[in-house]
Amino acid sequence: MPVHDYIPVSPDDIPYQQEIDLDSGNYLFGFQWNEIDQSLTVDIYQLDGTPIWLGEVVTLNQPLWRGINAPGLPTETIIPMDESGNEDEIDLGNLGDTVQLCIDDIPDGED
Repeated sequence: MPVHDYIPVSPDDIPYQQEIDLDSGNYLFGFQWNEIDQSLTVDIYQLDGTPIWLGEVVTLNQPLWRGINAPGLPTETIIPMDESGNEDEIDLGNLGDTVQLCIDDIPDGED
């Protein structure tokens, strides 16, 4: 089974920002954990700190920024997923371990 490239996330460091290099450009990702509703959000910025999209809720198996047409967003499809198929939600215990922010770069028919 092919394994996707993924964006590393360090749940122990949340909240934090990190530079992410994608084929479509370099970005600054900010990760936050909401204790009240137990959800992960991601902000994306240009490298100079200019916001592109803020407060995207990260949902298992749903592409980030789906249905969003905002200038500056990466062209890559980024999908939070557990490639083993065992997880049914994202939490700080599985994030970065079994659940990764996968870059959907495997050609159709190979996954």
